[in-house]
Amino acid sequence: MLSISTKAQAWYLDFAISMLLFTVAVVIYFSYANNVQKQEKGDLDSLISDAKFISSSLAISGYPSDWDSTSVIRIGISDGQKVNETKYKNFKNLNYSRTKAKFATYADYFVYFVNSNGDVLNINGVCGVGQSAINTTYNIRSAYYYQDEDDSFLKNFMVGTFNADVFNDDISALGNNLSKYSFVVMEHPLLSGGEFSNYKATLENFTSRGGLLMLSGELASPATNALAGADFKKKSGQSSSQRTAIVNNTDQYLAFTPGQSMIFNQYYYVQNTAAENFLTIATFNNTDDRGVAKWNYGNGTVYFLSDFEVTGYPGNFLSLVQSAATGLVQGTCNPINISAISTKKLARIERYLSHNSKLVKMVVYVWE
Repeated sequence: MLSISTKAQAWYLDFAISMLLFTVAVVIYFSYANNVQKQEKGDLDSLISDAKFISSSLAISGYPSDWDSTSVIRIGISDGQKVNETKYKNFKNLNYSRTKAKFATYADYFVYFVNSNGDVLNINGVCGVGQSAINTTYNIRSAYYYQDEDDSFLKNFMVGTFNADVFNDDISALGNNLSKYSFVVMEHPLLSGGEFSNYKATLENFTSRGGLLMLSGELASPATNALAGADFKKKSGQSSSQRTAIVNNTDQYLAFTPGQSMIFNQYYYVQNTAAENFLTIATFNNTDDRGVAKWNYGNGTVYFLSDFEVTGYPGNFLSLVQSAATGLVQGTCNPINISAISTKKLARIERYLSHNSKLVKMVVYVWE
């Protein structure tokens, strides 16, 4: 039988071993936690460093100073602390993975501008540039009208980009709500004679008060229809060579290259009768018929394209038209929502530049 002294020694030894194990566990825990904190701090410092580098790079002209998507070595969008709208648009059009390589970062990023009121700016059709998980939409009331599903090439774009109200072969519903909108696209509307007569004045009032109207295809079933200072006409039974249009002039937003050609699916054209600043952009082969044109009516602007369905164009025709639409819509965008991104660490850097002689803030998010 063990003596009391022997039992006490055994208990003390057990206690000492337990305390030693506890102490070792505490030391290991705090050592690990400290290392984790240092690692997290190092990762966050790295993100902040990347955000600062992206911000600094964008705040200068880039290299070469007149860079484009082919020649760019270093991305910059500001000339003399002023935002260069063309470079900002070019930045938007660059491949995202390529831009990350130019910024020497593995992290994701997003860049946008806000004014003094905190509104997200639409600069040359761009609300923001970066990770596609962050969706951007335009703060504008718009509408899209079409008559047939086979001629609805811009419907998904208008809904997805502008949250447009859609009107399918219901001109009365559109006409009764036109005063709500600033931008309206009508794709091959093919109004009846009665519908056109009833809503011609409404459409002209929309444009004259400052609305932006983009039309394609056949306006109405009569052969010739006068609207907003121009006659809308059609020719039937034309061959593909006759439906080939040649670009005569470029436009700030509808940026075709002079000399390019495209074959429209149908032959619709316009003639200037009383429009202001009428610009012929493309004419049909061997004629003076305007297949693509732009003009002012009152305080508004009208764009006409013979069709949104083309072949033989050296590029993405619809993408160019969509780019024109986003560029034409000036003003502000809806607030940037970053909740869609999955992130463990996030850095934000702000820098002031100028745009249209006003101070604006460039916001750069970087995360992983």
